[in-house]
Amino acid sequence: MAENVDLQAKEREGRGKNDARRLRASGFVPAVLYGEGNEAGGSTALAVPDKKVDYTLTHLGDNALYNISLGSGTSTARVVDVHRNPVSGRLIHIDFIPVNMTERIEITVPLTVEGEAPGVEQDGGVLQQVAYELQVESLPGEIPQEIVVNVSNLQMGDNLTLGDLTLPDGVSLISEAEEVAVTVVAPTEITDEEIEAAGIVEEESDVEEGEEVAPEDVEEGETDAPEQRADEERNE
Repeated sequence: MAENVDLQAKEREGRGKNDARRLRASGFVPAVLYGEGNEAGGSTALAVPDKKVDYTLTHLGDNALYNISLGSGTSTARVVDVHRNPVSGRLIHIDFIPVNMTERIEITVPLTVEGEAPGVEQDGGVLQQVAYELQVESLPGEIPQEIVVNVSNLQMGDNLTLGDLTLPDGVSLISEAEEVAVTVVAPTEITDEEIEAAGIVEEESDVEEGEEVAPEDVEEGETDAPEQRADEERNE
């Protein structure tokens, strides 16, 4: 787990689209720090540096922890919701929620595949990643950025389930252990019947391979020679 990210924030007084535009133009993005566990505990409107948060989300993922410093003190929090411009991808709004470093929480962690499966390299199989994330429980300070799936021992027809994965100390699996994470399968062969059922028809040529086409078999207007067309026009 990466170290907490220090984030110098300021309380946001203004509301509305115009205030939000001014914040973004000055290098900040509107945010909300909710109370303990939910909105009922109160919330604080913030402005946080957009480049630092964007960099952290991109390189450390959604499970990074932030030490948010305000005039009233520092709160350790994590991101629970992110809004981006659908065209530019720029941050529009961020929701934070405080975390208690001594209480275990459930979080979603991405799965990353590493290694070369013998079933692919030697037998021509296809490696399929079925699961791309899993639910785990952990203390906030022990949240892994990712769980690595090593496929170096997978033969044709083998698979690894979420229960087969090695989790870091202090991290326990919440997702179904029987759920398949990765598998090696034989390549799919498409039969002639499937091609026909899909409506893919290969048109046969009337001319056999190597057969020359007689001039009289060429329909009017199909000649490609400009000189020949010019001679024909002069003789008409």
